[in-house]
Amino acid sequence: MTEDCQCNGFQPSERQLLRALETMAGVGFCTLSFADGKVQASDGMHVLAGTLDQVGQAIGIEFIEQRTHPDDRAGLVESFHMLMRDTLPTRRDLRLLRDDGTLRRLEMRFERLIDDNRRAVGWIICVLDRTEEESLKKNLALLRQRLRTVFDQLDVDLAWFSSLDGRIIERAKQSDSVALPATPLFTFESWFAAIHPDDQAAVLESLGKGGSRVTEVRVETEPGHYVPMRSVREPVLGDAGEPVEWLGLSTLMQPGHGGLEPAAAASEELLNGPLLRAARNLLGWTIPVLAEQSGVSASTIMRIEEATAPVIEVARRRTAERLTEALTSGGMIFHRTLTGKLAISL
Repeated sequence: MTEDCQCNGFQPSERQLLRALETMAGVGFCTLSFADGKVQASDGMHVLAGTLDQVGQAIGIEFIEQRTHPDDRAGLVESFHMLMRDTLPTRRDLRLLRDDGTLRRLEMRFERLIDDNRRAVGWIICVLDRTEEESLKKNLALLRQRLRTVFDQLDVDLAWFSSLDGRIIERAKQSDSVALPATPLFTFESWFAAIHPDDQAAVLESLGKGGSRVTEVRVETEPGHYVPMRSVREPVLGDAGEPVEWLGLSTLMQPGHGGLEPAAAASEELLNGPLLRAARNLLGWTIPVLAEQSGVSASTIMRIEEATAPVIEVARRRTAERLTEALTSGGMIFHRTLTGKLAISL
């Protein structure tokens, strides 16, 4: 092929470029003339309206009115008359019905057209298609309503989402018994300050660990008063199966609720005499009171408390269960910490 036969590359016209940009951006333009009240619409405006057969033709208010949602037509006519009086309309959106049966929600923005003598001769109107944005808002609102319904059925004090590093936390549900920042979105640092100092190091260590986790920490609900909180953390997976954030469900273990069952606490090798004595003292019970509540003799309780070996090695398992049952009924909670230690709390 000779050089003379080579064809020049295609060069789009300004109108073609404008139409392509309008279509990609979901916008259109039209002008309203004070002289004849006619509207001249850009190609992008006709793309939005589905009226490409009218490209290049001046259209009137009747043409636009026929394609406007019935509930918006009165407002459209009023806006048109305000524009003709060189007054800015109060209504700036309308719903457009296309011939294919689809509905588009359009937002309008106005700017005066000024001639060379600085006289107002009309308006230029920028029209933005907000249909997808409105649909997204509705879907997000529905999703929040569904999540709220699901979380309301869960017996948890706190439901939350967090970033993978745990630094940004979004609250999805919160009971009245949890002291948290007032905003639904807060930082880990503001929450971390409420965690018992002895549990903070273990919490920081657990942040870098992936996969499902069950943790237990003491949380300050009132100044100087800590309550154990158990949390279940699950990864939220993306389309490729990779974790993108965390979902957490947390429950405060109030007196008589949560923690280890009495039988499980009695079987713990870490349950010993000094821990039982501390539990009894925390309730304000004397040995005779614990004996009365558990049915275990005072002499046996004294022998258990004086020993440092596990209770199940000093007395029968049933004896240990009676003691933990009595203490749990009195409001004591036996639970494991993040480091695997056995702890008690009210």
